[in-house]
Amino acid sequence: MNKSIIIFSIISLLAFESVAQNPTIKSANKLYSSKLYVQAIPKYESALRKDSANADVLTNLGDCYRLTNNNRGQLICYGKLVKTGKAEDIHKLYYGQALMEAGKYDDAKKYMEEYKGDKRGEAFTKAITNLQKFSKNADAYALKEFMHNSKFDDFSAFTFMNDKIIFTSNRTKSTWITRRHGWTGNSYCHMFMTEKNEFGEYETPAMFIAEYAPKFNDGPFCASKDGTNIFFTRNSTNKKDQSLDGSQKLKIMQATILNDNLQSLMVLKFNSNEYNCAHPALSADGKTLYFASDMGGGQGGMDLYYCKKDAGGAWGSPINLGEKVNTKGNELFPSITEDNILYFASNGHEGLGGLDIYETKIRDDKAGKVYNMGKPVNSEHDDFAYNLNADGKKGFLSSNRKNGGMNDDIYNVDVLRKVSRGKTVNFIIKDKNTQELLPLTTIKLNTDSFMTNEKGEFQTVLEEDINYALLVKREKYFEIQDSISTKSSTEEEEYTKTIELEIDPNLTLLAGIYDAKTGAGIEGVKIKIKDLAISNDFELLKTEKNGEYRKPIKGKKIGDKLLYLVTIEKEGYVTKTLNFTYDIKKEGEIQMNELLALTIGKVEVGMDLAKMIDIKPIYFDLGKSKIRPDAAIELNKVVAIMKEYPNMIIELGAHTDCRGGAAANLKLSGARAVAAAGYIVKQGIDKTRISGKGYGESKLLNSCGCEGKVKSTCTEYEHSVNRRTEFIIVKLKN
Repeated sequence: MNKSIIIFSIISLLAFESVAQNPTIKSANKLYSSKLYVQAIPKYESALRKDSANADVLTNLGDCYRLTNNNRGQLICYGKLVKTGKAEDIHKLYYGQALMEAGKYDDAKKYMEEYKGDKRGEAFTKAITNLQKFSKNADAYALKEFMHNSKFDDFSAFTFMNDKIIFTSNRTKSTWITRRHGWTGNSYCHMFMTEKNEFGEYETPAMFIAEYAPKFNDGPFCASKDGTNIFFTRNSTNKKDQSLDGSQKLKIMQATILNDNLQSLMVLKFNSNEYNCAHPALSADGKTLYFASDMGGGQGGMDLYYCKKDAGGAWGSPINLGEKVNTKGNELFPSITEDNILYFASNGHEGLGGLDIYETKIRDDKAGKVYNMGKPVNSEHDDFAYNLNADGKKGFLSSNRKNGGMNDDIYNVDVLRKVSRGKTVNFIIKDKNTQELLPLTTIKLNTDSFMTNEKGEFQTVLEEDINYALLVKREKYFEIQDSISTKSSTEEEEYTKTIELEIDPNLTLLAGIYDAKTGAGIEGVKIKIKDLAISNDFELLKTEKNGEYRKPIKGKKIGDKLLYLVTIEKEGYVTKTLNFTYDIKKEGEIQMNELLALTIGKVEVGMDLAKMIDIKPIYFDLGKSKIRPDAAIELNKVVAIMKEYPNMIIELGAHTDCRGGAAANLKLSGARAVAAAGYIVKQGIDKTRISGKGYGESKLLNSCGCEGKVKSTCTEYEHSVNRRTEFIIVKLKN
């Protein structure tokens, strides 16, 4: 790649100390140290003919070949160093890269596996092992040679103001004055422009802003969306701008174009005489500038940086894009699209050989996963300077693939279809019970919605290093809210996520609240249901005119158990609290009235509190009147009501069934009534408000008498109806 004048790889000069100082080698070393590689090559070649095993000469000559892009020469020099055991670790990498550029991937793999200097050996080994993946999207791009390529280096084409193309080239400026670069032996680079004529054809290129062109390098170029602000790379020609090593570093220039005139030409403040800044790329909003630099603190050779424009229009300090993008190799030629896709060239990531073009999504100024664009955008040679037009459908790239790596050419790129980069995820949606596939199921990933096909499947590509909120829903099934992360997923590019949906039994809670005295439905009763399993209050609702309440139950399925605390209240009625337990065995309505006495009574004389609140039968031990713990629980409910209604006076009546002697039943029921009333008094109720009276079997509720010669044929249940404790309101004090 003869763009090496733009890359500025860092060369070690330590080898000079050990090279035998015969006149030829001494002269070659001097040229080498001055970066005059083309002139140094024949002298090193001459020295090598006399001493073909000289490791230092092989090293420097290999570097000269590498920096002038002579792949055949690299294979000879680095190959001999490696095969004779005289190579340093870095030479294994260089030899492996040269083999890759020659298309000898199997041979290259061995040396990439042996290279341990940094992650590049591992990255290239992985690339060689999975070469087929680079052809995955080969049908998405079509390439055609740019009509204005020359026999020289032409690269970094950029569409300017819709009808102009500006590119960089080292084609001869004129027939009578040409300066040549000692590094490559080619002319210095300058910017050229071609524009459409009245027939819509691009005319012969001419130098862009020729009157401002320097003696040395100019370009590449980028511009703001409206074309008024331009940025480009340039060498200074002023001796005061020389670095300490005597070289002229690349710098980024900014200027304004008004009425086709260049104005306000300036060197951006982050440039330096001691390091290179090159290849500017401006974001669509004009507020972020990306570029390549070898300033200190980076990852390797040339790294990518960005800086932000402040409110006053000044550019801030450069920020390294980090190790996701930057490697120990070189990262160059960035470009950025309106949707923040950053394209760049690198020889440090997984690739086919030489420089490859990569892309990454920029979010909040952070780079995401880096993807190789694959064939045909990339080849085993150098591919770089990928610049898309604003519509993302056409653009340019540069490559030296045509002539075996010797010259750079521009290629028109047609993007034939959108390429999604990331992990391919296959969603399979099933019925949990039957395992049947569920077609036409909605899948929502963050804000984007999709639908499974007729087989219950859906495939998509998810960006890597992202957490996605996942929602899956289908009619008559419970929806699933989940998440899927591509941050912690496996290395495989494709994986399957199976989701099983459970049928929604469409449960509805149905309750009817009725007057304990009249049996009529009561409108406007407040019902509050607390799910004891999760301690979550339902919203407070009211019954309709017929006293009914209907509430859909969400999230419960067949096999679940309902455990509710139900509170029923209405002004003028005694508040009732009930426990409701229900095992869900079928779809549809759940009738609470089948399991609970959902009646409430008005607070009025003659009403029995036992029918108005949930009071279970009060049990005593056989023949005893002592209050048992289970009886105390029920009596405490009466205490609570009496405290709520301090004007209420109660008669506690104890009743038995007919079995046993009438006198004995009367005596025992009386003792129990007095004991129960006494317990209530001990809980803080005034003794004048509660009295206990035993009725024995004198007030049976059915025809289950059995005194004297009468023998009852009643069932145990019928007898149990008569065994009861009543709490009759006998007075309500004003």
